[in-house]
Amino acid sequence: MASTQWYELRVAGSAGTRAGATTGIKEGIAVGEEGRLCSVASGKARRFESTREAADYLAKLKVSGDYQFEVVACGAAPQGSAGDHRPSPA
Repeated sequence: MASTQWYELRVAGSAGTRAGATTGIKEGIAVGEEGRLCSVASGKARRFESTREAADYLAKLKVSGDYQFEVVACGAAPQGSAGDHRPSPA
């Protein structure tokens, strides 16, 4: 079965991040397709095939401001897969 799972870079505290999950946040900010920040709800967040790809992109990303990002698993993982929810380095 093919995976429909992808990963996004989201600002810590946004939906899907560790802090967002504990507070029940349903909104947030992600890195957009053009490398700028966007609303998670906009559907324009950049998608990555793996946590490694997201972390590599984050290492090259330049965003003004003091933001910390986490890699968030989105979509559905293949059956029998728990997914990978490890945060990326900030």
